[in-house]
Amino acid sequence: MLASADLGVSLHLSSSGLDLPMKVVDMFGSNIPVCAVNFQCLSELVQHGQNGYVFNDSTQLAEQLQELLTGFPSNKKLLQLKAGVAHFRSLGKALADHSSILVN
Repeated sequence: MLASADLGVSLHLSSSGLDLPMKVVDMFGSNIPVCAVNFQCLSELVQHGQNGYVFNDSTQLAEQLQELLTGFPSNKKLLQLKAGVAHFRSLGKALADHSSILVN
């Protein structure tokens, strides 16, 4: 069901500021860009404007949703973010492939 989405929204707030939201990892695994609420280490996962958007309040989220969904399904920015997620996924796969060599 997740793979049928075109855009995800993550409202995950980290109490420690150090854990990453697995729901974003799941969305990226399904090639879905996200709008995610900002916290301390989120930039390790969501790179604003490349594989998703980061917001600080409901006004910013509303602006981002309007920007990304206007002209759907051919919104150029949304398509660029999807391409950024695909690039992010390919980097993760390459790292996983190389790390298995180190472990074996």
